[in-house]
Amino acid sequence: MASIVLATGFAACETEAIDEKVKDDSLPGNPILSFDLNSKQTVITDEVSVDFSGGGMSIVSKLSIVNTEDTSNPETRYKAAYLYINFSAMEIGNFPTTLSIDNPSNYLSSATLRIQELIPNEEEELEKVWIEYSTNNADENQNAGYANITHVNGTAQYMNGNFDYILYPYEEEETELSLQPQRITNGQFSYIHYE
Repeated sequence: MASIVLATGFAACETEAIDEKVKDDSLPGNPILSFDLNSKQTVITDEVSVDFSGGGMSIVSKLSIVNTEDTSNPETRYKAAYLYINFSAMEIGNFPTTLSIDNPSNYLSSATLRIQELIPNEEEELEKVWIEYSTNNADENQNAGYANITHVNGTAQYMNGNFDYILYPYEEEETELSLQPQRITNGQFSYIHYE
């Protein structure tokens, strides 16, 4: 009896007209950017914008990262952060961090992650300090990852893509922290609006 009801339901869906809004490619979705940070946490944000400057394009996202060292204190549970992904052009394609024979297009990308850390000062009071990790801090000619722009919708003016980077701390960063490279994997951006 249940299979007859189910089959009837599926048959009714086959004859139902598709909503015209579903087919309208001039309607953008909500912007979203997500990635896995150091295989420990997934970071997701909808606070994403695009900046055109210096002949290229940047995706700028505002983030909140879980402070894995101290999740008990509500005041220090999350760290403010920004992720910047810079592209040499706004085209569909692969954008590695270094030029090579395998990259004849001359498309390049870079990424920078700025994280606000709490560091004790001389009086042992916690002070907010921005720490920067970037693909630009990798050794010369070292591949530090890539980004891909997989879709550009010129009608609704949005783009989709993915990314994967290793971000290195600035060598001369003077902090009491032991700074390690940050690994971003499974990065995705969708419906990122540009003008």
